Amino acid sequence: MNMNGKKLSILGAFLALAAFALAQSPTIGPSSEGPDAVDKGPDKASVNQTVKLILPKATALHLDSTTLTFDLTKLDGKGWPHPTDPLADNDTIACVYAKGADQTRQHGDNFWNQTEVLPGGTKYETATWPNIRVDGGGVVDSYPPIELDGNGELIKGSKGYFVCYKTFILQLFSNWSYWDLTANRNDVTDQYPSIEHLYIQGNTCYSFANRKATGLYDLPNGSSRHLIPRSLNFGPTGDQVLGSNIPKECKQKSWLDALIVVAVKVNSDTWGENRADLTYTLQSADAQFASNGQ
Repeated sequence: MNMNGKKLSILGAFLALAAFALAQSPTIGPSSEGPDAVDKGPDKASVNQTVKLILPKATALHLDSTTLTFDLTKLDGKGWPHPTDPLADNDTIACVYAKGADQTRQHGDNFWNQTEVLPGGTKYETATWPNIRVDGGGVVDSYPPIELDGNGELIKGSKGYFVCYKTFILQLFSNWSYWDLTANRNDVTDQYPSIEHLYIQGNTCYSFANRKATGLYDLPNGSSRHLIPRSLNFGPTGDQVLGSNIPKECKQKSWLDALIVVAVKVNSDTWGENRADLTYTLQSADAQFASNGQ
């Protein structure tokens, strides 16, 4: 970029900032609403006023991760099998060996009568918001998975399935008494094969500090899952960021941050790009939603 281009860029940024600053300092005049009220007394006078706040019904979502990529190509290539984790410099993904088959636990009404799943026996626990710790059978360094010891001998169990975790923040807004966040999967399979095994769960700031090690919900193609327990789906969403146990990063917001955890179990997926197409839906109501199964 030449000097004139730099000057124009700086000027444009300055003008944009100035326009934003002006927009934050509006000038208003006095209101005159309703009938006049007057009162008189020898040493005291009182008049009454009703202050009204009238809001439209509003339900909104903000997703800034419209693509969530589990890119495992670094686990391949020169140096395979790798002695150290090639994904270690990426703090948004973790791949761990499965400990065995999926473990399931049936939940009741509060969790919409859904079945919790530990993908390959792995799970996650909450750390400092919005981070999680992943518990599995050890970090996966290579694809296809294999580990050699210091003597070049195969480490038993290192050729097994593995599970990769990623997260993102989905922001919710509802000014109703209750809301329900769901994930629906309907893959478009005419161009890309479907991801074989995908799992999902959600956490709000309101509950994050109290969440222990947990699994997720399986989300096969054509299915739908409720992401937030019924005990945490109260509104308006601004009420959920006012408590003393709320992480400071989430305070003083009308929108509610929800950390969505997604996991894929890598087993028989084909080479290249495999996809899952998800739709997140937020519904609002003035009465609690009825629980329902999967």
